[in-house]
Amino acid sequence: MDLFSQEIERSELKKGDHVYVWRMVLLYNHHGIYVGDGKIIHFVDPRMDGSFLSSSSSSSSLTRCRMSCCGSEKVAGSGVRMSCIDCFIENGSLCRYKYQAEKWFVVFKLRRGTCTTARSDRPEEVVHRATYLFENGYVEYDLEDNNCEDFALYCKTGLWSTNKSTQKRSSQVIFDLNKGIVKLRELGVRKDVVKVPVEELRLFVSRL
Repeated sequence: MDLFSQEIERSELKKGDHVYVWRMVLLYNHHGIYVGDGKIIHFVDPRMDGSFLSSSSSSSSLTRCRMSCCGSEKVAGSGVRMSCIDCFIENGSLCRYKYQAEKWFVVFKLRRGTCTTARSDRPEEVVHRATYLFENGYVEYDLEDNNCEDFALYCKTGLWSTNKSTQKRSSQVIFDLNKGIVKLRELGVRKDVVKVPVEELRLFVSRL
């Protein structure tokens, strides 16, 4: 893994990995958690055509796929879906999200949505969170503040903001051209995040 590519082979996948694939010629990336047995749990906007956010939801992918679970939602309308690796990546390349990255790496990484300074929890905790949210539902999708990357980051870290107005967990690098200052808004160094047990997440969010 380096500043230019974080591609991995399927043989390198491990349970609890945060993976992503680029869509629409590097326009955006779609994220998920590998839970083993060739399956990835991910989060899409249930109000939109799933093919826009993840190929695993498209009718063509489902027709080709032989896995009965592919593109399924345990809780209807939750947006949390399980897909096979093939349908998740379609014609793209599988990449692994980098955790415990150095600050300079996050700042100078050419593409956003690929790394964080935050520390990942143990694989079994990550898989438990992703599986629990698949089986019991998650919170509302928001393209800016709670998207597929934010879902995967919560599964990996268990961290959630105590500030309702700053829910986004992915990295944000802000350059001040006039002052020559770089501001890093990063999950690993934020002071307004706490560990929230997945079983208590919906109640926690409802009280913000």
